[in-house]
Amino acid sequence: MPTFRAPAIIRSIPRALIVTWIAIGASAPAGANVITDWDAKAVAFAAPGSTGEREVAMVHIAMFDAVNSIERRYRPYLVQLATPKATSQEAAAAAAAGTVLAGLPARRATAEMKAGLASYLATIPDGEAKSEGIKLGEAVAAKVLEARQNDGANAPDAYRPRTAAGVYVPTPITVGSTWLAMIPFALVKPSQFRPPPPISLTSAEWAADYNELKDYGGKTSAKRSAQQMETARFWLMVGAPAYHPILHQLAGRTVADENVSTHNAMRNSRRTTGQPRKHCGSSHG
Repeated sequence: MPTFRAPAIIRSIPRALIVTWIAIGASAPAGANVITDWDAKAVAFAAPGSTGEREVAMVHIAMFDAVNSIERRYRPYLVQLATPKATSQEAAAAAAAGTVLAGLPARRATAEMKAGLASYLATIPDGEAKSEGIKLGEAVAAKVLEARQNDGANAPDAYRPRTAAGVYVPTPITVGSTWLAMIPFALVKPSQFRPPPPISLTSAEWAADYNELKDYGGKTSAKRSAQQMETARFWLMVGAPAYHPILHQLAGRTVADENVSTHNAMRNSRRTTGQPRKHCGSSHG
């Protein structure tokens, strides 16, 4: 099987930052918050941009299938392995998440990640339940890493915009241009919900949209409401850095307020972070 090689565009976060994170997070107690704990660790450790979102999704899939292998309440996303009923869900989730993160390609501080996982697992009482949980988490993580090893995320960037006068070409750097044929996590195929091409510059629809944007987007617009202004300011930052801290906080608050089980914490985190629910044929979700 070909070796997964990360794109050159991936920038590793500073080693000192990861070491600091591990020093802060290694002593976190195991419990229902194990899901949100490792969600935060995954966000800190993952690569920037869409590449990191893929990696965080892999972490959540591993935690879900690991915990769901013990308390079999949902259809597995990828695998459902045999394990004793008394297996520690906390150990399984932590081991699954940490093993995925440590197994990501082109990452520095992998040794520190493994040490951080060991320190985290040390807070869970020793015993057969813990041992079985670690074994289960590592096995599920290996399956997830294998499933995404050749998913097309590392395909060569063949995007070359070619156009003629009057035909729209995106001016920003294209995000995820190598993912045109990547196996999706939840869609049947990448083009399942692809929008139509941009409208013609000479169409009445384009003119109406332009005038509306000018009316509501002007610096001194009298039509723009206070709520629209607040919404626009919120979306100045796009992608996971904008919404993930809020969703993570909501998931953590649910855990704290309801004293929920690890399984329900995992379910709540999956809901708020938009992780896929089930396996959908050859698309791996």
